[in-house]
Amino acid sequence: MSLRFTNILSRVILEQSREEVLLTKFTEPRKKKKKTLPALMDKTTFYQLVKADPTTRVAEDNDQTEVKKVGAYTQWIIKKYMELQQEADKEYAYGSPDWGVALERLQATFMEDLYKVTEDLQKFNRFKSQIAKEKRDINRVASTDELYELTKQFSLEQATTTKAERVLQDAELVYDGPNWEILIPKSREASCHYGANTRWCTAGSSNNYYDHYSKQGPLYIITNKKDHTDKYQFHFESNQFMDKEDRNVSLSPFLNERPDLKIFFKEMFKRFLNKDQQHGKRVQVRYPNDNVSKYIGIYGFDEFMDSLPQDMIRFDFESGGGYGNQDKLASRPLPEKFTTFPDLQILHIEGLVSEIPESISNLKKLKFLSLAKNPDLKSLPDSLADLENLEVINIKDSPNVEIGPRLQEKDDNEEIIIIR
Repeated sequence: MSLRFTNILSRVILEQSREEVLLTKFTEPRKKKKKTLPALMDKTTFYQLVKADPTTRVAEDNDQTEVKKVGAYTQWIIKKYMELQQEADKEYAYGSPDWGVALERLQATFMEDLYKVTEDLQKFNRFKSQIAKEKRDINRVASTDELYELTKQFSLEQATTTKAERVLQDAELVYDGPNWEILIPKSREASCHYGANTRWCTAGSSNNYYDHYSKQGPLYIITNKKDHTDKYQFHFESNQFMDKEDRNVSLSPFLNERPDLKIFFKEMFKRFLNKDQQHGKRVQVRYPNDNVSKYIGIYGFDEFMDSLPQDMIRFDFESGGGYGNQDKLASRPLPEKFTTFPDLQILHIEGLVSEIPESISNLKKLKFLSLAKNPDLKSLPDSLADLENLEVINIKDSPNVEIGPRLQEKDDNEEIIIIR
């Protein structure tokens, strides 16, 4: 009995010492020669990483969730976190301000996605015997991405009929069509249940972000009736539209290929279109990255034009490019609709127009006209010279524009400033 007690005591001391060693190593200032270097991380971050290990034991019924035993995967998790410095090195010079900003961004993403590491380690720990022998040692797994690839075929879902009935009451069925159903989860438990086998942070078993997002607005879980593993989650308030792998969906092709979903979400997109235009008289589009751009890509430019407030005084369309050319809008003549806003004073359109109608002279209050970055624009109508309030025309980076004699004369006389 004495020997057994001694062995137990030794293990307890060893476990406590392991925690203390790691805590000191990563959260205490370090001495290097005559210099004192700052700690590698704060204690809050350290314990978040420790508790992300599913084999870590914590005290139950304790608000402080005291660590009783550091898990088998803790050092691997901490190592992956520390390797973020090497990722920042690839972007900027070590120690520079930009390097620091990049590192903070990488660390914030790592911590937000920590629940994914926990779940993948749960599957790794449970199904290790089914993983290739050379990868059964966690230290041979190079990254969190590789861990996911090794474990994505496995599932920890063990929902019982009783649980399914309970969570069903915590979800609102808002659409039930022939091909798709759309649910709004009303609790974290329902979000986990209906988001099972996805990579969403709102469906994670730990570090769950359901409360964070649901406070902003409803989460829409879209499920294919013919394939229940085909799931998507939309959250308009945070401008996130994700597939089951937690990757961004390209909305325009996605909804145009699924007309029933396109019709259902039209009013929601329109609501956020109006929210983006809530300043009323000022409308700004940052194509293709804002909600207004998504509406244009899905429902068309003409429908967008019909939504513009008649008393608009300023319109800005900035083209930011996007990924490749799939988000680029084709150049087009400026719609005649723009010439019907009697109070418009500022008109700024980049990378979109190929022609300006003579009827632009109807905009009697127009003061500033910016047509920069429109390579397909060839000329400006002479009727612009009739606008008495027009002060500036900006055609910078629109190299093919020819200025007519009347506008050129006004520019020469400094009645209008033309920025080339």
